[in-house]
Amino acid sequence: MFSFLKKSLIIALLLSTTILGSNPIKISLIERITQFIQWPSLNEEFIIGIYKNKQLRNDMIEAYEGKSIHDLPIEVVNIRNYKDIKNQKINLLYFTEDSTKEIDKIINKIKKDPVLIITESANDVYQGMHLGFYYKNKRIKFVINQQALENAQLKASYKILKLAKIVKVEK
Repeated sequence: MFSFLKKSLIIALLLSTTILGSNPIKISLIERITQFIQWPSLNEEFIIGIYKNKQLRNDMIEAYEGKSIHDLPIEVVNIRNYKDIKNQKINLLYFTEDSTKEIDKIINKIKKDPVLIITESANDVYQGMHLGFYYKNKRIKFVINQQALENAQLKASYKILKLAKIVKVEK
């Protein structure tokens, strides 16, 4: 009986890490995506802002310890509002699915700044975010708003563009 419960728990844990809701998957995706984005300039650190999700922030701090993005040490900060973004000189801003309802004001204020905006909700890309994730056929896919990226002075490698669904947003 104990063996059956133990095996069931292990299987449940393994299955739980295969969905987009898993922090290790998000953390890995973010790190990989940054390899295919070019910023006009970077400071001494690569700063990732996590919008109102302290648990994800803490998980990223642990996962990125000793790692770098674009040969820069990584700092992960919690973002509560627009002022935090400007004060921290964020390079990447990440919105979880449950936080995307509150972002219109932030997006409008930073849409021309070189801040890569990633969301867990693919539909948010139509509202001005740069990259969104979605889950299809047991795989994580993503969409890119290339015009919004260019407006933010960011360049995406052709390698990531050929893998993504590119959306066009009518003005």
